[in-house]
Amino acid sequence: MKIEESFIKLCNVNDIPEGKGIRIEINDHDLAIFKVNDKVFVISNICPHNHTAQIFNGHLSGYSITCPVHGWKFDLKTGKTLNNHSNIKTYKTKIVNNILYVNLPNKFFNW
Repeated sequence: MKIEESFIKLCNVNDIPEGKGIRIEINDHDLAIFKVNDKVFVISNICPHNHTAQIFNGHLSGYSITCPVHGWKFDLKTGKTLNNHSNIKTYKTKIVNNILYVNLPNKFFNW
């Protein structure tokens, strides 16, 4: 299988506001998408702390996002937490003709 075959179309890059998150649910994945300085990042929308789907509503500061529920902060580039040991899932992306694509793994369990 070619790598391109595992990428799924998400949206037009122009539909992503600069400095604000959006939420897209696709193929059992809940995603938070951010554009910072014209760079696009896709991470899990599920906070690893209490499993709420609110990351897209978090406070964006530079390349970090803070969960609005309990304040955990994550690096958008790496998914690493900036204040504890739980990381958030990041996804590989590509942009072709101004369309954002994301590489989503198959989910075997949804619990």
